Amino acid sequence: MPTDTDGPSVSSGGRTNEDASQFWTRPELAQSPNVTRDASGTSTIVPESEREQTFVSAARRALAAYRPSSLNVLRVSQLDAELLDAELTSVVKEQFLAIFSLFKPTLKEKYEPEFTALLQYLMCHLSIYSMGASYGLQLQNLKYRNEARHSGRLEVSAIDAPLSKWQKMAHALLYIGGRWGWIRVNRHATTHEWSAQPERDWRNRVWTYLQKAENVYRALSLVNFLVFLYNGRYRSLLDRVLRMRLVYTRREMARQVSFEFMNRQLVWHAFTEFLLFLVPLVNVERIKNTIIRAISGPVTVDLPDHICAICHAKDAPKTVVHTPYRTNCGHVYCYYCIKTSIMADHSFPCPRCGQKVEEISRCT
Repeated sequence: MPTDTDGPSVSSGGRTNEDASQFWTRPELAQSPNVTRDASGTSTIVPESEREQTFVSAARRALAAYRPSSLNVLRVSQLDAELLDAELTSVVKEQFLAIFSLFKPTLKEKYEPEFTALLQYLMCHLSIYSMGASYGLQLQNLKYRNEARHSGRLEVSAIDAPLSKWQKMAHALLYIGGRWGWIRVNRHATTHEWSAQPERDWRNRVWTYLQKAENVYRALSLVNFLVFLYNGRYRSLLDRVLRMRLVYTRREMARQVSFEFMNRQLVWHAFTEFLLFLVPLVNVERIKNTIIRAISGPVTVDLPDHICAICHAKDAPKTVVHTPYRTNCGHVYCYYCIKTSIMADHSFPCPRCGQKVEEISRCT
């Protein structure tokens, strides 16, 4: 086993660490431009060309021995950008589809894949294909770069290679056109019941292959996501295939983390959960009727006996009493109307006379 006294350590390619740093440590390169010294201390005049060659070779060995650190991009920033893009697309899509609210409902449902593909292409064309970053990526200080041109030591290069033309075309074809085609094929197969065809029928076989292809794609996406969590590269399978990597737009920019918005969201979420728990315990109908009676007093109506006063107050299409029940004050109402009224408000007054309804009985 070699030890520290065995001599200089050897790096990859046969270069020693001493050779890699000799330009900065050896005196013959740092002192006199044309004088070198051997091991015994004897000075020798070196021609200018030989000195330049020694300088260049020493610099090359120093660069060869340098091992740059890898470029790390925060995973949470990449995932947050994807969520922001999804939310923005959803908002724009909702507003766009609202244009067709006055048309036939089947029109929007029939051509929704085409509308979605068109919106996605417009948003990608105005962001990724023109600026190299979507709107969500810009908010997270991220952009796409052509990773095929940053292999090896160029990974940490300060100048990022933009996406090539074929990468943009392939992204549009697979990301937008692929989703549209997949939705269309699945809709057609589902509508025509390809899965219910005989096993030897070509439509059933195509349906089976589609399901298997979808399962394979999901499995590969899961593996890619696990690899992404490990090394922080290529958040999607398509990005990995096209070598489109997310990097910082400005690497010297510090990431600002604020928990103010998160705190507001947590407080509001807890408050709404509390309200959803509390509302069923509160008799809103009784409170409303009590306030109305306190402001305007008891309101009575004068209607024929065969008309249900409660149905009449609700503007029901049919106000004739059915399944008649008589209150303790002697007036007749529909069973459903009077029963639900006294269950909602135990102090419910008779709409005809204003007396509190305490009990009801079936008319014989």
